Amino acid sequence: MGIKMKKQTKLYHYTECGLDNIYLVNGFKITKTSDGDEELFIHDIHGLHKAISNILIFKKGLLEGNEIKFIRTMLDLSQNKLAVLIGCRYQQILLWEKNKNKISKPADRLLRIYFYTYLYKKIDNGELFDRINEIADLDAIETGYDNKIEFKEIKDTWRMVA
Repeated sequence: MGIKMKKQTKLYHYTECGLDNIYLVNGFKITKTSDGDEELFIHDIHGLHKAISNILIFKKGLLEGNEIKFIRTMLDLSQNKLAVLIGCRYQQILLWEKNKNKISKPADRLLRIYFYTYLYKKIDNGELFDRINEIADLDAIETGYDNKIEFKEIKDTWRMVA
């Protein structure tokens, strides 16, 4: 004979993540503390946040302000650091997060790609961040290349000849 468990039928509106549309069907427990307050326990909260993240990466349309903030928080980036990554001013991130301005399509895509690589460790995000900054720096640097760029194969790898 086992212990009878009370079936959980009430959804939990999980606003603590910063998103207004997240409801938990199960995987959580609400208990009363000694002082009468309620305490929430979510089983595998990291897994939940990854599942939410996956929905945001592949959702249709541009990201909304609270979704951008959720992603930024998951990436553990300040508004300033995210602005450097995206290639804009930190005030722009603030405006996006407050829904004062819509994120541009290129910035939206870049943020989703960066977030995807972070979640699924396809490449090192520190390296990705550095490569994005190198590409961004090309706007300000004269390359010094003329029209002719020569390549040489060295040990099965093509390299530009200096």
